Formats: sequence, structure tokens, C-alpha cells
Amino acid sequence: MSNLDESIRTLHLGCGRHKEPDSYGVDLAEESAADLIWDLDRRPWPLPDARFDRVVMTDVLEHVGDVIGVMEESYRVTAPGARIHIQAPFAASHYIWTDPTHRRGFTSRSFKYFSESFSQAHFQYTKARFEVISCEYVIVNPKWFDRLLLRLANRSKFRYERRFMYWYPAENIRFELERR
Repeated sequence: MSNLDESIRTLHLGCGRHKEPDSYGVDLAEESAADLIWDLDRRPWPLPDARFDRVVMTDVLEHVGDVIGVMEESYRVTAPGARIHIQAPFAASHYIWTDPTHRRGFTSRSFKYFSESFSQAHFQYTKARFEVISCEYVIVNPKWFDRLLLRLANRSKFRYERRFMYWYPAENIRFELERR
């Protein structure tokens, strides 16, 4: 961890070959642009507590064995108020099963289990707390009708996921979370 510059406040998990500028990259692949080669399912991560203000996870969480564990470590290494940007395959997407290393897809409610309100009303998986700031369905290279249908789906996520997600599946889903 000697190469962790004090000015770097963004952690790019699963950075692959395209690490975000001015970020500290972590990836399992030796041929990646990562600053640290590490398996995210191996904990604790060799990173300091409360160090980062931003985390980027693009097409990462569908590969890990323990999403809760990765989110707990993300909580540990971020400061309160940090933003976590996640993109993953949507639950009905063909991308879920295209890659044999994918283990799961996500819906708009996948991160509600990390909120304080859910923990108080139902049960608690973890003490790591995040609030969902935004969530949107995404289609790569959308046509005009995709933009229209995505707009409708994003307006009524519950209805879309209950009734229409298999008729018209989004490809990905993006989240912005805030660490509490």
C-alpha cells in the first residue's frame, strides 16, 4: 500500500484496464491497471479505514461471492458521506448469464437492506449503512423507443419490476449510494 498517494480520494474497485483518472485501483487481474492486485472476497482489504470519499464499482458486484462483505469493506474504507457509484447487470438482463463468472443481477431494491429504515423495520444483515441517492435502469446504445420505455420504467420502478421487467429488460442498473 506504499503507492497510495494521500491526495487520492477515489477508490476504483474492479478497475480492469480502464482505471478512472486520479483513483486508486483494485482488481484481481494481473493484467489490469490496478495499483493493488487483490481478491475483493478476501477480507479485510489492505486499505486504511475511512480513507476514501468516493468508490466506483462498474460491473464488479455481480462477480463477487459475498456482496454484503464487499459492501462492509466499502463502508470501512470510506468516510461518512462518501458516495459509492455502482453499475451492475439488471436482474432480467441477458448480460447476467452471458458471462460465466456472473453470480447475480440486481434490482432497484437490492441495496435497501443497507438502510437504517429497513434495519429498524425488518431485520439487519449488517451494520454497514448506505442510503440510495439514485437508481436508474440503463441500456447501452439506446434507440428512441428504448429512451421512452426507460423513462417510463425509471418513473415507476416497482411496477416495472413487478410486471414488465421480463417483457422489456433493461441491460444494466446504476446506483449512487451515500455512506452513513
